[in-house]
Amino acid sequence: MYFKKAVMKKIFLLSLIASLFASCSSGPKFELDVNIRNNRLLIDKKLVVNQLINGSVIYADTIKIRKEKFLLELPYFGPALMKITIPGSNLKEIVMVAEEGKIQLNIDGVKPDFSGTPLNDRTQTFYNANDSVSLLFENLKKEYNIYSNTTQITAQMMEEYSQKRNQLLNENTDRIISFIRENVDNPIGEFYFAIHYIMFPLEQKLELNSFATDKLKKEFNIK
Repeated sequence: MYFKKAVMKKIFLLSLIASLFASCSSGPKFELDVNIRNNRLLIDKKLVVNQLINGSVIYADTIKIRKEKFLLELPYFGPALMKITIPGSNLKEIVMVAEEGKIQLNIDGVKPDFSGTPLNDRTQTFYNANDSVSLLFENLKKEYNIYSNTTQITAQMMEEYSQKRNQLLNENTDRIISFIRENVDNPIGEFYFAIHYIMFPLEQKLELNSFATDKLKKEFNIK
């Protein structure tokens, strides 16, 4: 009797796995066109793709990189957060969106970029702005010799530096909040809402509260 139950349980599990594979192969799909130009060192490494909805992984796959350009057909379960990593490389985790259509992912050096679908275009524009802001902060430090061990920095210079830095911080915070507001009802907006809700001071938290969706209000216990 025990043996019969074990066999039936195994058959059920195999049937479930088969049905999942069938649904993935026959259901809606989107394309990820990957180009690792100037990155020959990534050949033979593994590209890991995860799709997440509400923080849970709903699809995961690992693909061995065999050439510089390749096209992946991935199952589409609706708009989802997509995280891509290449373990053993110096590439940071790429956070983008699983979205209907064809997404172009270029991994040139350590600065990937992606395009081709509305949410991913919008997200890449946001990332580009992040890079620009980082450069502005670096240039400001150089302007006031913040890195210098030899140049004397006067009190007036430090005051000017602090004022300009605070202005940049405020403008950058406004930019981030604007992006979250624009995308609060999709996976990438929810992702950055969660990250910044933890880090922001009370004033910015209240601003996020003002446009949080019911889903986010429940998740963060917003009254």
